[in-house]
Amino acid sequence: MKISYTPCFILHRRNFSETSFILEVFSKEYGRVNIIAKGAKKSKKYQGINFDLYQKYNISWISRNDLGTLTDIDIVSSKYTFTAEKALSGFYINEIILKLLYKDEPYPELFDMYELTLNRLFSNENEKIILRYFEKILLQSLGYGVSLENDVKTGLSIIPKNEYYYKIDSGPSSEILSKGEGMKISGKTLFELNNETLSHAKNINEAKKLLSMILGKYINQPLESRRLYKSYANIKN
Repeated sequence: MKISYTPCFILHRRNFSETSFILEVFSKEYGRVNIIAKGAKKSKKYQGINFDLYQKYNISWISRNDLGTLTDIDIVSSKYTFTAEKALSGFYINEIILKLLYKDEPYPELFDMYELTLNRLFSNENEKIILRYFEKILLQSLGYGVSLENDVKTGLSIIPKNEYYYKIDSGPSSEILSKGEGMKISGKTLFELNNETLSHAKNINEAKKLLSMILGKYINQPLESRRLYKSYANIKN
């Protein structure tokens, strides 16, 4: 099957032989795909193309089983300018996409959210907030469900001034959980995460803890991006 000029981002790139790359690509129309870029390091055809992360491309390839073959690639938008923190945040987003998305299954709304998230991150918006919104949309896109609007026991809307207990695979309720079943969380955090209005450190940290707990159920191995971030923080301090 021939795929012509579809919007894509490269999530990961690794060397393959002395002249080629294997690209793990997130495409708007075809989801996550693997593509070999034969001769990409030396071919004049790809002169000016660095196969960078966080760069939007239009990519053409021939699909063969689990590995497509690149036939053409054009730059759509300019590469973002990084700080180390922004690059690590981008690496984290790419890593959880690679861990969670099924191959060859389109997620067009998530693709748009990914692009928007990159724009926000590299426009110097608060990455601690922007990452939470992306994690929420990612989980919802995959059908894992992040229930934020109602008390699952009573059906009533979340009241910001109340405290709740959040259980994975169920959601928030006023019913106290057994130890290890979930976490206590404020109604204000649930309300603001749902409406994407997080602003205060306490609620941002609670949202991070909640989403990390849910993601941890589906990603059962350490993330390289978190290890690198800790190493960077130690060097910085």
